[in-house]
Amino acid sequence: MTKQILQIENTSVEDLRSEILSSVNEALKNYSTQFQSNKNNDTLLTRQETADMLSVSLVTLWKWTKDDIIAAYRIGNRVRYKKGEVIEAMQKMNCFGEEDFSTS
Repeated sequence: MTKQILQIENTSVEDLRSEILSSVNEALKNYSTQFQSNKNNDTLLTRQETADMLSVSLVTLWKWTKDDIIAAYRIGNRVRYKKGEVIEAMQKMNCFGEEDFSTS
């Protein structure tokens, strides 16, 4: 293991301390935000919860799943959807829809 030496000149202890704390706080805020968004997006939803969230029928949800528009996960004999993936799929559908309308 090699030893690395860092030499700091023309900086007071308080300035260095302040810079370190500021950088650590910013990194923690970024990590916290990223962790929260991942936590919310990994929530598993039932078929009914997903259909309600999208304001569609279970038949429409089944068709979208069958057509690989929305990914579904089987857990035993139950079907679940990841909230983040559902939102992402709807955003992609919305983008395609906007392109179709703009070209007509």
